[in-house]
Amino acid sequence: MKTHEIREPAVLMTAAERMQIDANGITARNNVIPIDCLSKRELQVAHKIMEGRSNKVIASELFISERTVKFHCANIYKKLNISNRSVLIACCFRTLYQEVASL
Repeated sequence: MKTHEIREPAVLMTAAERMQIDANGITARNNVIPIDCLSKRELQVAHKIMEGRSNKVIASELFISERTVKFHCANIYKKLNISNRSVLIACCFRTLYQEVASL
């Protein structure tokens, strides 16, 4: 008996979807929060989070320590008034969904 694996793509968000979020900000509970309130490095970390990467992998890819990633995460959550990475991802997907629904 053969088993079939379902493989998910390594990238959860396309470049076009990422550009939409950059252009429009993210929608968190009916409030649009401009993503440009984040620093360049915080944006890099946020994009890695949205792609589903762990802190350890983000640190490795950006050549920074894991503790620095945690520091940037805390700043991102504070600036966007959210509590964790799941909320960040949910807000971004909510933004994308609203863009598609309005077409």
